[in-house]
Amino acid sequence: MRKFFKALTFMSVALFSLSSAFAADSAAQEAASSPIVHDAFKDKVLYVGCESAFAPFTYINDKGELVGFDLDLIRAMAATEGFKVEVRAFPFDGLIPALMTGSIDLIISGFTISPERAKRVDFSDPYYRCGLTFLIKTVNADKFNTLEDLKNEVLCSQIGTTGALYTTKVLPNVKLRQFNSPPESYLELQNDGCVAVINDRPVNDFFLATSKTKEIVSKPITTDTSEYYGIAVRKGDTRMLNLINKALKNTLENGDFKRISEQWFGYDVSAGIRQ
Repeated sequence: MRKFFKALTFMSVALFSLSSAFAADSAAQEAASSPIVHDAFKDKVLYVGCESAFAPFTYINDKGELVGFDLDLIRAMAATEGFKVEVRAFPFDGLIPALMTGSIDLIISGFTISPERAKRVDFSDPYYRCGLTFLIKTVNADKFNTLEDLKNEVLCSQIGTTGALYTTKVLPNVKLRQFNSPPESYLELQNDGCVAVINDRPVNDFFLATSKTKEIVSKPITTDTSEYYGIAVRKGDTRMLNLINKALKNTLENGDFKRISEQWFGYDVSAGIRQ
């Protein structure tokens, strides 16, 4: 079967993500006081920031390796411009601070383009079209069909994600429990600590596919506009932004994007960004 369906089990994701999150948190604290000393264009090396528990985009596999669609894509993109890639993992809410202090040159980690984030970073052209869904136990599936149906329930999401932001915007009085990584929120759902988990569709889908659970199902959340993932660079860094957009275009044209998409998802996801 394709690589997407051969990935780690849910429990191994959770254990690896918790240990890596601890290490990444220490790295993020150190990065917060680090001066900007790296010149990517001189060194021909891109310091790439990501989190380590956002499968299938960036996560730690059962061999302890940091892998994912995003990492394969950014390496292919960098190669078209003669750059190498050095990946650095951070907690999700530590990515923008790390970027702003110069510890990394860009962020690629299932990072949704949003007006709020665009005030702090500049985004590349989109490379993935996504959306939000919620996971709920099968026994409750008939009772809760929309996000509005969950307004009086305890919900779970990941800190700083668009899922969390959208939920609190639509349901301002909701009881929302936020966790450092998706696996932690899924465990909470399985242990009846919340009624539903809100997250990006591909991340929720990956959990369902790899855990093979029959006790949890997915339901769509309708939004007014589509959500897209983009690569974030420092605000005003036009040179880096132009490099990334050119490299993304290169991979779309030379077939690398299609090849990597098919390895991870079984189809070419670029159709969603060409509309």
